[in-house]
Amino acid sequence: MKKTLSLLLTAIILGINTGTAIAMPPAQDNVSIMHRQSRAQMRREFEQRLNLTDKQKEKAKQLHKQGREQIQPVIMQIEVKRQEIETVKLSRISVKMQEEKIAQLNAEIKELEKQAQEIRKKNSQEFEKLLNKKQRAELEKMKAEGRARFEQKHPPRAPFQGLGTPNFLLRPLLPLPHENH
Repeated sequence: MKKTLSLLLTAIILGINTGTAIAMPPAQDNVSIMHRQSRAQMRREFEQRLNLTDKQKEKAKQLHKQGREQIQPVIMQIEVKRQEIETVKLSRISVKMQEEKIAQLNAEIKELEKQAQEIRKKNSQEFEKLLNKKQRAELEKMKAEGRARFEQKHPPRAPFQGLGTPNFLLRPLLPLPHENH
């Protein structure tokens, strides 16, 4: 019974998700077209900066396509698990059962995200094999610049800052009994 219900909910969720993707408002279409144009421009600049040959560009395109085909099912599974979590949150089962099911689904999502990361890493390594020494050095330089830009825009946070600060860290330290003398 639970399996049937779970399958039914998954089918409904996937059906809704598919329907949503088809019925995009025109404003989002324009945004996605602009986004694709900027991605294409970024790709051209990337290829130009690395000074890729036509052969390397074609091979890179094939690698990218293969990687996308490998990762797509994993991403779909992650999305289904996230939608299942939302369904569990709306269900009328006990809070404890909800928490257990959500914890299980989050663990499954974490595993799937590891799989996706491995696919990305493998794809990146395959791309780097296409490059000569000079191109690899330039790529490392580009990665370092990207990391620096990220760190500039996203400064590190100290642990326990903000809303999550435990109360015991906010209280002043009490003097020890032997220090009162």
